[in-house]
This record gives sequence, C-alpha cells and structure tokens, in this order.
Amino acid sequence: MKLFGLVFALSVFAFGVVMMRIEINRSGREIGRLQNEVDIKRARNQYLELEAIRLESPQTVQQLAQETLHLRRTPPQQVIVLED
Repeated sequence: MKLFGLVFALSVFAFGVVMMRIEINRSGREIGRLQNEVDIKRARNQYLELEAIRLESPQTVQQLAQETLHLRRTPPQQVIVLED
C-alpha cells in the first residue's frame, strides 16, 4: 500500500510538472505575440505622430487647400476691412 501511495504521489507530481511546463511554454508564446503587437503599435504610433507634424505645417495646409479645395490667396486689393 505504501508503494502505491508513493507511485501515486510521484505520478501526481510528474503530472503537475508537465502541466506547469506546458503552461510556461504557452505563456512564453503569448508574451512573444504580445511583444510583437506592442512593437507594431509603437511603430504605427511613431508614424502617425510624424504624419500629424507634417500635416500641421503651414506649407502642407496651404498645399492641401489649393489642391483639394481649390482655394487661392486673396489679393490685398480685394480685401475689405469692416469697421465697428
């Protein structure tokens, strides 16, 4: 009976070790996948920050206004200032 108890205890221990190892491997793969996702999101964020800076520049705004909205600068002689 003692031998059965010892074998049973060792079997439970071995099963626990195997399950722990499987979980460690799964966790490692998940950590790798999440790290890859974080790297992709950081690169995307950096790209969007640079794009925002580019789009905020006066030259870009003027170019987009001319190309997209067909806006042009008003000549000074056509500007009418209204007094209060």
